[in-house]
Amino acid sequence: FSQGHDSHHFTYLIYLFLCFLTVGEAPSLKEEMEDVTTKLGQSGTLKCQILGRPLPEIKWYRFGKELIQSRKYKMSSDGRNHSLSILTDEQEDEGLYTCRAINDAGEIETSGKLFLHAAPQFHPGFPLKEKYYTGCGTSLRLHVVYIGRPVPQIMWFYGKKPLKASENIIIENTENYTHLVVRNVQRKTNAGKYKVQLSNIFGTVDTVLRVEIQGNTFKKLRI
Repeated sequence: FSQGHDSHHFTYLIYLFLCFLTVGEAPSLKEEMEDVTTKLGQSGTLKCQILGRPLPEIKWYRFGKELIQSRKYKMSSDGRNHSLSILTDEQEDEGLYTCRAINDAGEIETSGKLFLHAAPQFHPGFPLKEKYYTGCGTSLRLHVVYIGRPVPQIMWFYGKKPLKASENIIIENTENYTHLVVRNVQRKTNAGKYKVQLSNIFGTVDTVLRVEIQGNTFKKLRI
């Protein structure tokens, strides 16, 4: 009876040991991901430390979509240290990236932002027109999309005269575009050349937009 009892006890200990091995440890963060800044056109690398048993599966995400190893995205992992290198080629590469670790015991994730530095330039995906047309007495609208970090200082000119916000002039600047509205335009005072200039610590760029105002508000009366 004693031998049988010992045998059952030994079996029970093995069962507990196997349960312990099966449960393992859920992934845990040892070092959170930190934000990274790099220059547009260069690689930026996001890093974190995650442990778990069994070793967790590591996946990287952007906008909720899993990233796949490629020329643009390089992932590496040694079981503890995990990294994602992004070969940047557009301002849109800037933003939030997430690392997710999963094993049988659980999952965890950490996120970090990639910031890009770049000299200002006019966005090639939104080419400017050779000439802009609007009707006399209407509103002129000039929309310019740009790339540049830090966000550049933006200045508008009519001829050589700087434009300031007023009752008839509206200037809207964001981190991606600048928008100029001139109300109640007249051929004599508002047609011609407008210039927009973008400046940050990495450089300055400008371009001229030509405006033609069509039609007349007033017609001469024959006497």
